[in-house]
Amino acid sequence: MSIVLNALICGLIWSVMWSIYVFLILKSYPFSMLHDYPKDIQTAATIEKPTRAQEQAAKRFGAVGGLVIFGVLILFGLFRFHSEQTSFLKVLKYIFVIAMTWNVIDLLIMDWLIVCTITPKWIIIKGTEGCKGYKDYFFHFKGFLLGCVYTTIMALLFSGMDYAVLRFFIWK
Repeated sequence: MSIVLNALICGLIWSVMWSIYVFLILKSYPFSMLHDYPKDIQTAATIEKPTRAQEQAAKRFGAVGGLVIFGVLILFGLFRFHSEQTSFLKVLKYIFVIAMTWNVIDLLIMDWLIVCTITPKWIIIKGTEGCKGYKDYFFHFKGFLLGCVYTTIMALLFSGMDYAVLRFFIWK
């Protein structure tokens, strides 16, 4: 299997993981995602102020979910290159394709299709029914562009971790 196809498949798997993670946050801890919505939605939201216990639970869920998701990203690189000594640039390209696949799927499927076009009830935050922000395609495109910057930085960091583990512990 080609390296690009392998990266795209891993990117799809990673995207499913991210989508489930975001869905669970929206269902269980919507207050922790409010900052990711357009301003009119943030203003209109009538979410009750979370209790300290709810805030702590959201932080625990975020930490565990983040460890799992980013741990899987590291494992993708380690599994792909464990038996093939290669350059840092090749590892970077691989991790970048995986991460950028999520960024594109987040824009096209999660944001534009689900949020902007379909707008199911589970997306709508209490008190924000009818807000125009749910149909703001440009808002999500700007988020995608910012995501491109974050994706690049993340790919650099995680491919660096992968490359270091591969070089110093696996390829010896």
